[in-house]
Amino acid sequence: MNIIISLIGLGGIILARKLVLNGTGMGIKSHLIILTLKLIVSSIIIGLFLLYTEKHIWSLLILSGMINVITFHFIEAFVTQKKMLYQGGMNV
Repeated sequence: MNIIISLIGLGGIILARKLVLNGTGMGIKSHLIILTLKLIVSSIIIGLFLLYTEKHIWSLLILSGMINVITFHFIEAFVTQKKMLYQGGMNV
């Protein structure tokens, strides 16, 4: 389960980095879309794994899956933050 969620996190990092490097920008709208997609897919995967496991390890599965999502979200932020903060030609 955590390997699948890690692959989703890596996909989010690659997509965010591609958006930032192409100059498309990583505004709040695209950031929220990527975050929403990651959370929905990760929740579905965790839910499917909960259906087929024993009840006494549910909390472990939920915690490990969400820690994985949060870790990759912070890695995505560190990868894209410099480009987001120093965008050229930004009118405020």
